[in-house]
Amino acid sequence: MKKLSEVNLSSVPKDFMWGASTASFQIEGGYASGNRGRCIWDDFCDLPGAVSDGTKDCVGVEHVTRLEEDLDLIKSLNLDTYRFSISWPRVQPTGSGEFSEAGMAFYDRLVDGLLARGIVPNATLYHWDLPSELQAIGGWANPVVTDKFAKYAEKMAERFAGRITFWATFNEPWCTTYLGNTIGVHAPGIKDLATTVKVAHQLVRAHALASIAIKSKAPKAKVGVVLNLGNQELIGESAPQAEKDIKIVDGLVNRWWLQGMLQGKYPVDILDNFEELTGIRPDEKEIADTSQGRDWVGLNYYQAGVFKASNTGVDVHPGTKGIEGISTGVERTDIGWSWTPEGFNKTIHYVNEMFPQIPIYVTENGACYNTDPGADGEIHDDKREEYLALYITQALKAREEGVNLKGYYVWSLMDNFEWAFGFSMRFGIVYVDLDTMKRTPKQSARSYRAMIQK
Repeated sequence: MKKLSEVNLSSVPKDFMWGASTASFQIEGGYASGNRGRCIWDDFCDLPGAVSDGTKDCVGVEHVTRLEEDLDLIKSLNLDTYRFSISWPRVQPTGSGEFSEAGMAFYDRLVDGLLARGIVPNATLYHWDLPSELQAIGGWANPVVTDKFAKYAEKMAERFAGRITFWATFNEPWCTTYLGNTIGVHAPGIKDLATTVKVAHQLVRAHALASIAIKSKAPKAKVGVVLNLGNQELIGESAPQAEKDIKIVDGLVNRWWLQGMLQGKYPVDILDNFEELTGIRPDEKEIADTSQGRDWVGLNYYQAGVFKASNTGVDVHPGTKGIEGISTGVERTDIGWSWTPEGFNKTIHYVNEMFPQIPIYVTENGACYNTDPGADGEIHDDKREEYLALYITQALKAREEGVNLKGYYVWSLMDNFEWAFGFSMRFGIVYVDLDTMKRTPKQSARSYRAMIQK
């Protein structure tokens, strides 16, 4: 078993950034206690069967009330940087009108607390918690919401100019689009392809407009976007339709976002695909200038997309009909995801080859293992540590091979609400007792800290 202590850091420069990531809805809680507005994930949790463990009135892991404790925890892990997301309905309860000074003050305390401890804040403006009132007018399919997002971005940049340098407009827009609006397993739970196409377009527009807005108030800010990308592979016997389909999957998962958000230009084959399926062809002239939003790009990676040719006609992604997804490898995490560390290396290279001038940060990478404390009270999450050691090794290998990789954030700092799985899946390197909310660093956390200190 490979351990984090065995990862070779000899070629890693001192300015390489080691961190951990979280997301507001997953850790903060707040609506039930009245200190933020309602969001689409509050609504989704109320839908019978939407969240596997039946979680409602989600309190996250009480990060808001335990902020100082969590800041000390971050410092104790020797992290250079901490990535978090701002809850839009916490700072602007309905997504329109007045901003909440109490909500703003919470992030003041978070950011100032990080800076006081020598930790670089990395803030994401949108990690899926859209104010419910904005979903009521069509959500991301409505360009009015895009305009409101740009105003929200401007307000945040004005408030935190000089304190937050790294900004991401969005986290994983593919998930917002496909999981939330095509197959409906994430909030807002919509299953409509025409809505999907509109959302995919508006998110690209929103990235461009929000980036411009941030730079207008914080010219020295480094603005990027966080994308969940992956190597899409076709294995086994091929076929013309399968070859066409794997290109569609790559276009939907990777190229739409990389080209749209970093170039302001859509892949023509995906435009054709959308038009064929829905009659809608988004106009890239509406995107606006994307040059303000490509100071860096965040890569979230967990597993490869592996497919084989199939005659079943299964619609894996919109427009595909000749492939089916398959599992690969012998190792799988408790959430069922395959270990594909070599695919991680390939994906980092993929991004670098497309945009060699843009710094890459791995903004999420981690493994779900539901390991409980042992008889000694310790959490011996050996498989998580092995997973991290293999993936970090591949990331650093890519860097040694010439990739413009500047940092790595483990997902996640601590156990939390894992979206449609509720609290049944644990990704944290810190264990959270869901009865007492006590935080206990796992073996992986201690090993990660020791590796960084080498």
